[in-house]
Amino acid sequence: LEENTEVAYNLDTPPDFKYSQELQKIVNEVVRLTAAKGLPKKPLSITLIDAKTGETAGYQQDTPRYPASVVKTFWMAVLYSQIESGIWKNEEDFTPYIAKMIKESDNEAASYIVDQITATRSQPRLKSEKFKSWKNRREQVNRFFREAGYKRINVSQKTFPLYYLNLPEPRGSESQMLSRPAWNPNRITTRQAARLMYEICYLKTAVSQEASQKMCDWLERDLNPKAWQDPDLYAFNPVRGFLGQSLSKTNVSFHSKAGWTSRSRAEMAMVSTGDDKATYILAVFGHSPRYSNSVDIFPQISRLVYKRMTARDTKPESKPIAVFNLPNVN
Repeated sequence: LEENTEVAYNLDTPPDFKYSQELQKIVNEVVRLTAAKGLPKKPLSITLIDAKTGETAGYQQDTPRYPASVVKTFWMAVLYSQIESGIWKNEEDFTPYIAKMIKESDNEAASYIVDQITATRSQPRLKSEKFKSWKNRREQVNRFFREAGYKRINVSQKTFPLYYLNLPEPRGSESQMLSRPAWNPNRITTRQAARLMYEICYLKTAVSQEASQKMCDWLERDLNPKAWQDPDLYAFNPVRGFLGQSLSKTNVSFHSKAGWTSRSRAEMAMVSTGDDKATYILAVFGHSPRYSNSVDIFPQISRLVYKRMTARDTKPESKPIAVFNLPNVN
C-alpha cells in the first residue's frame, strides 16, 4: 500500500452549462410520468444535459442522495488520476478489478480499489487517534472532487455486502466512518453524476484525454438483447430495469453506471444516436423502495427522454435572415 496517494482532479471548475426551458419541459414530463405511475416525487432527482449545446435542466438536481453503485465511477476517476500521477507503476494490475467494479458492479473489486486509492483497509474499530488518521486518508476521495467544485459530495463509504471480508454490512472502522459525527452515507447529486459522465465520455477531459477514453470504454454497455438478456449474466444486470433496456432496439451508443439497493435505484448515462444527431446525458436517482422495486420506471423514463431528444434535434433549423444587417442592439 502506498502511504500517500493524494492527488488532485485536473479540472477545478464545473462546465459552463446553460439552463434550457425546452429541456425543462422534457424533465417536467418525466416527473409527471413518475407521478402517473404512482411513484413519489420527493425522493426523485433528475439531470438532463444536451451534450452538444451544453444546455441543461433538472428536477431536485442539487439534492444529495445515496447513489448506490453509481459511486464506483467516481472511484475509477481517482484511480486513473493516481495512475497518471505515477503513484502506481503498473496499470494492468488494476485492469481485472476495474472490469469487475464497472462492468459487473462487483463490491469486492470496488472495495479493493477503495483500499488502494486511499491507502486504508477495513479494520476492527480503531482508537481515536488511529481512526482520525485512517478517516483522513479515506476522505481524500471527497477532497479530490470537492476541490473541483463537486460541493459537499461524499464518496468515502464502501458498498456492501463484502463477503470476502465477512462484512455483510459496515462494521468496525467502516461503521465508525459511517456514523461519525452523524449518519454519513455516500451522497451525490444527479447534477454531479451527470457532470462526471459529461467530463469522462463527452468532453474527455476527466484526468486526461487518454484516461477519459479508457474510463468511457469501461462504461460502455452492449444493448443488444442477446448480450443483456442472458439469465446468467451477473448478479447485477446493468441494462435490465435500467435506462438502457428500452433503447435496445435503437441504434445508439450507450455508456452508463447504474446502482440498485433495496431502497434505491440510480443511474448516470450518456446516449448518442447512431447518426450523431443527438448526444445527451441523463442522471436519475430514485431514493425510495418504490423506485427500487419498479423494474419499469427507468426504461420508461429513458424511452420518453430519447423520443423528445431525438425529435428535438431533427427539427429543420430556420435560416437566419440577413443577420449582418441588423443594428447592434444591447
